[in-house]
Amino acid sequence: MLMKTKIVDFHAVEPHQRAIDGRLRNWGLWCNGTTVSLTSPMFRMTPPPPRVRGDMAYASTTIDRMDAANLAKAVAALPPPHRAALNWAYVKPVSPKRACQAIGTSMEGLAMFLRDGRQMLINRAV
Repeated sequence: MLMKTKIVDFHAVEPHQRAIDGRLRNWGLWCNGTTVSLTSPMFRMTPPPPRVRGDMAYASTTIDRMDAANLAKAVAALPPPHRAALNWAYVKPVSPKRACQAIGTSMEGLAMFLRDGRQMLINRAV
């Protein structure tokens, strides 16, 4: 008998979490120390792909360092699984399977930690 696995979309962000998602993306760029796109120079001038999240701006290449530093302190204060899920999603995205093994959860659990971590930051008014 084959087991059906539930597909989890880790890129889905609830509408009320879009602002913190943008700030977390800024934090991820700040952590990695670059705003340079990782595309080949040959393809840098091509139009962007279709948008998944309607309110994201493509031209935002500047990093808000103060906000990123404040967010880094807030993320460090989160419980370990939530902190690890946010680090996985925004700073060092490895395969979801490896992230699940490192955290000790399932794919659905990783998505829950990610969603709940963003909500904790919103609730703490970071």
